[in-house]
Amino acid sequence: MDNEVYKSFMNNDTMKSLLGQELIRDSLIPEILGKDSHEISYWAGKHLARNHRLATYEDLETFFKQFKFGDLKLLKRSGNQINWQLGGEIVAQRLKAYDDPDFYLESGFIAQSCQYILNQQAEAELEKANVNKGFVLLSTYLSPDKPNDGQEASSIFQIVEPDEDAKSENETK
Repeated sequence: MDNEVYKSFMNNDTMKSLLGQELIRDSLIPEILGKDSHEISYWAGKHLARNHRLATYEDLETFFKQFKFGDLKLLKRSGNQINWQLGGEIVAQRLKAYDDPDFYLESGFIAQSCQYILNQQAEAELEKANVNKGFVLLSTYLSPDKPNDGQEASSIFQIVEPDEDAKSENETK
């Protein structure tokens, strides 16, 4: 992270709260992992999804928002492909700040989550990054084969939806 990126993040309330995450994610990890960065990030995303097994696409979208990966939206499912859009402030700022921001962690997480949700083998990849509009398009490719990784999570990760009463109460304080 150079001084220019640091200053732009410090002047953005959303990015300021994610400064440490960004330092590790887009500066340290790629430098340490070098040419293997994308492959290891993809594996790490799959590993996280194995430990945080989600039950539905809606849970996947909520997980992304709550864990500050960005705003994930299912665009279309047809045949053996699912198309996603990942946007939001964090994605837009990463696209602007870095020449080659890595979305392999997210791709791996989406692939493994879809594999659990559908009980089909799945892989995902970045299709297109739109720097000007601040989003990336990802595709998940499904195989008719059943998963055989033997690394099932023992239980479903329970997504907590913010309580509307608590949210209203906090807003009035």
